[in-house]
Amino acid sequence: MNYASQSHLVKSFVLDASEKTVSNLTFEDDYSLQQFKESAYKLFYDIITVPAPYLYQEPNPIVELFRLIESSLGSLKSSQKAILSQLEKWWVEWHFVASMNVSLERENKEQDYNVISTTQHPMRKHELSHYARLFTILPLPVCDVCMVTGDILKVNQRFIDVFGYTLQDVPNLNVWWKLAYPEKDYRTFAQTLWQESLEQANQNNDDIPANDYRISCKDGSEIVMQVSGISVEGEFIAIFNDATERLKTQEILSDMAFLDSLTKIANRRRFDEKLTSEFNKLSNEHRELSMIIIDIDNFKKYNDRYGHLEGDKCLFQVAQKLAETVCRPEDFVARFGGEEFVVLLPQTGKQGALFIAEQIQKSIEKMAIPHKDSFTGILSVSMGINTIEHEHDSDHAQFFKQADNALYYAKKQGRNCIALATDN
Repeated sequence: MNYASQSHLVKSFVLDASEKTVSNLTFEDDYSLQQFKESAYKLFYDIITVPAPYLYQEPNPIVELFRLIESSLGSLKSSQKAILSQLEKWWVEWHFVASMNVSLERENKEQDYNVISTTQHPMRKHELSHYARLFTILPLPVCDVCMVTGDILKVNQRFIDVFGYTLQDVPNLNVWWKLAYPEKDYRTFAQTLWQESLEQANQNNDDIPANDYRISCKDGSEIVMQVSGISVEGEFIAIFNDATERLKTQEILSDMAFLDSLTKIANRRRFDEKLTSEFNKLSNEHRELSMIIIDIDNFKKYNDRYGHLEGDKCLFQVAQKLAETVCRPEDFVARFGGEEFVVLLPQTGKQGALFIAEQIQKSIEKMAIPHKDSFTGILSVSMGINTIEHEHDSDHAQFFKQADNALYYAKKQGRNCIALATDN
């Protein structure tokens, strides 16, 4: 393997993917992750070649390649580490599958010239083939299963280390399903999903597609694994890839997508989603919904006098104080943009919203952030409030506009004021 060439291409791929993760909000859903995986898959088959006949190599060339990449990249961002780690797991799995396919193709060709008994089935011959060693030391849990009888023919050491089950513990699929999926309903779901994956692989003459499964280990713990594999001549090899880090990464990246980078509270995108969600609940749950739009008074003058660094610090402090003051689990605080913030108060009427707005006003005053261009000498905020009930004929855009009109009225009254929206 030409490590220098491969390393350069993989590094470029990782750096490019990490930029897209933040700028384009990638990986926050299954579709985006699948797109990334398809790109990784294409890169793998573009630059990785498995020689025929396949000869076992140690250390694993994929693992060796990624250690080289890590050392050459030096200090990595969390998103880059996550992407590199996920890429390595996929590539080790794909290299394993490709290696076995090369060996199987060679063995199948040999069948044209040799009479082979059932005990010399190509998949059984892995005990004597080059990929038998690969099966044993692969850093992923793997098991070989006979599709006709359901017998589990072989598990590797990593399978035992991760799940705790030996071949004696799980001699066949019936036992495996009961031990690994003790909850009946979930077991039925997992069996159906796996069967559909097998059928899809057979119909398309392709690998068994990957899906996430929640597996119970021998010690009683649970682990989420992404299970995929290959099926050949009545047998399948299931490959288990720990999905925990990937799911954590997805959650982190999803949070990043909805987090305002400056103030560390929810951003406009998350607010839009939350407002739509809460609005949809109104009719179904017969409830009220209130909104408070908050604007820092004379913030442009604050920036001009104290500088943008102090302005950013001020925005962060105000945002954190809002999050601290509006603290019910169901309440929601976000930065709408610039110096504007918004609060959503589910199941809260006008009086409740007014009370919370007054608490916000007092909290900001207690911070006593100096502001020489404010008539009070300290930072202040103006707020507009709107409330809607389950029986309404407006949409969420109109609901927001009425709160914004109330904010405009509050600022016209001299700032540091609170105004309630009217029906007109």
